[in-house]
Amino acid sequence: MTRFNTNRKRRIPTWLLCGLPLALAACDSAADPAATLRVDSAGIPITTALAPVWDPGDEWTIVEEPVVQIGSVDGPSEYVLGGVARTVRLGKGDIVLGDWTSGVLRRYDREGVFMWEVSGQGEGPGEHRRLNWVGALASDSIVTWDGPLRRIQIFGPDGLVGRTMRVEAPWADFLPTGVQGIWRRNLVMSFADYRGEMPEGVVRWPGYRLATVSLDDGAVARLIDVPGGEQEITRYPGGGWANTGYQYGKRPLFTVQTGTLALVDTEAFSIRSISLDDGSTSRILRSDKPIVPVTEEHVEAFLDWMVWRNQVWGGMSEEAAEARRPIWRDLPMAPTLPVLSAIHLDAAGNLWVRPYSLPRAESLPYEVYAPDGTWLGNVATPPGLSLEDGEIGEDYVLGVWMDEQDVEYVRVHRLEK
Repeated sequence: MTRFNTNRKRRIPTWLLCGLPLALAACDSAADPAATLRVDSAGIPITTALAPVWDPGDEWTIVEEPVVQIGSVDGPSEYVLGGVARTVRLGKGDIVLGDWTSGVLRRYDREGVFMWEVSGQGEGPGEHRRLNWVGALASDSIVTWDGPLRRIQIFGPDGLVGRTMRVEAPWADFLPTGVQGIWRRNLVMSFADYRGEMPEGVVRWPGYRLATVSLDDGAVARLIDVPGGEQEITRYPGGGWANTGYQYGKRPLFTVQTGTLALVDTEAFSIRSISLDDGSTSRILRSDKPIVPVTEEHVEAFLDWMVWRNQVWGGMSEEAAEARRPIWRDLPMAPTLPVLSAIHLDAAGNLWVRPYSLPRAESLPYEVYAPDGTWLGNVATPPGLSLEDGEIGEDYVLGVWMDEQDVEYVRVHRLEK
């Protein structure tokens, strides 16, 4: 991996000089602690983060000007992006992205120059009905997940398909739904739990089972079960049913890196670190931040988002979309906001979490926590850059950036520490 030489002097935070586990904000015994630590009855460390510990000058910064940008409004088709499913950075800095609209894989060199394009829509070897996820192995082989076909494919560094594997759940009434990350030669996947009778009302259904899937023989090993996302289900006489979105509903979030699965239910700030070796919980990180009730401001933000969404993505006129406000106002809505909108683990095992922000509002900075649970501080991302389909390395971030005309670009930005 190419490292950027930032030539910045790194200051040692005062809490490290104190030699205390998890740390106090300063050596002064009267100083407020930055975190508390206790161990539950099962021996699991539980850290409650209270305050960031970075002093002025210690902060990490994502440089706003990208060092690599891939994308174009027009021009050669290999540079026009329209639906990036995910993008990854290979060992020497080359970038691979998957496009869910076309099912293609594209590789670019470390400067963003196009190298090759393979695959496409279809069901044959090397094709995708819908390319949902892209990952990379240590060998720079590329792994893809096709949800409709429930199929994993492995491509060599040259783009040639080497293996195709259908994923089957080893448990009755479970279906594979998505990939959360890659670990050694395994995918960490979620399986929807459809056991039993369909519930009704506002429910956390279906639940999810997290498991590893071997890329060598397809063996599936269970890790943990978690509740699904909130939704409202209405059942009708005769067997019919309807699924209604539940605005501001709570859901689980997952991230995988460095042999760890981190997960949180967005009802509360309580993040579990799960070992991918045996499924055991190694640490719990908590924060006592208040739960925010949904107010009229939040309702209006949702309605504004629906008006915008149906114009941009639904083809409605502004007048038609505005006329539907009263209908959308009656949609079911949670009484409180989720606590988080995203979580990521970086290459060093630091946890990045983004507090929840309203639809179409400017995203809040990430809060960064060390592997031991210490809250280091906050890092802002450049406007328009999303890390949801990218990654965070030792000295870079890779993500998808949208310009004011909603044109997609893949960008690499320097991360200065």
